[in-house]
Amino acid sequence: MPDYILDNHLIRMLELSPMDLQRFEQRGIIEGVEKNGLVFYSSREFYRLKGVLHYMRNQGLSLDDARAKMDLVTAH
Repeated sequence: MPDYILDNHLIRMLELSPMDLQRFEQRGIIEGVEKNGLVFYSSREFYRLKGVLHYMRNQGLSLDDARAKMDLVTAH
């Protein structure tokens, strides 16, 4: 996995819409870095969002509950 992922690659890999990604950014789940008009996400941000989506999609957790679960997992 590269250190940074373009936003359109992240969207494709996690099967999101651009609006979904924007919502996750607005809610503070992940944060992109803009450079030369492109938005990049670190591999850490990618795995964090992947985990949140896993808990939401496979365990039926709300966004806030999935975020809290990931916060516990990544705190170690």
